[in-house]
Amino acid sequence: MDFNTLEDKMEARFCFLKIVLLINILVIGDSVTQGAPPVKLSVYFESLSTTSKTFYVDQLYPVWSDLKDIMEMDINFYGRIVETQLGEGYEFFCENGPSECDGNMMMGCAKHLWSEEKYLEFGNCIMTTFISTEAGSVCASYIMEDYRPVENCWNSLEGQLLLHEIGERQRQLHPLPSYIPWIIVNDVFSQDTLDAAQKDLRRVICEAYEGLKPEACYL
Repeated sequence: MDFNTLEDKMEARFCFLKIVLLINILVIGDSVTQGAPPVKLSVYFESLSTTSKTFYVDQLYPVWSDLKDIMEMDINFYGRIVETQLGEGYEFFCENGPSECDGNMMMGCAKHLWSEEKYLEFGNCIMTTFISTEAGSVCASYIMEDYRPVENCWNSLEGQLLLHEIGERQRQLHPLPSYIPWIIVNDVFSQDTLDAAQKDLRRVICEAYEGLKPEACYL
């Protein structure tokens, strides 16, 4: 385009600036929608609970894999435990026996030592195999992590203290868990939400998300 006058140049520059401004408005508007807060999912599991296994493997892990960008995860293993303080540590009695207590401690140590992604991948392997700590080294190898720090942790006072801390958080919940897995969305418990999440967690998360729904919401 040939600009013959100063006015032509100024008009062309003004049009260009209007286009840039419009683009910025559209981008900012989309960013506000995209930038909605993530949906917080809190779940309390037991490592040898069949209902925990079903929810973790069939609902939680595949949904998190698809929707992790709009989710904040708070995944814990404790459940129906009776604990007794012994010196600096604790003795635990689990609903499904000592192996479940060991599995819960192992998962607490994995959460403490690994990234969230590795922890959730490890948990999926553990719950799929459903043999508690016996699958620890195999599942760690599967996610390409060194199992020894986790194993040392759950066999030590550190593991006991970590599991006790998870129990303390669970005991602060209102209402207290009466079912496992205990599922909470955005820090608010609802029996309807718990029931719905066990059938279709994807729908629960997508309906709770206030931003632009990702394509994975429509799978």
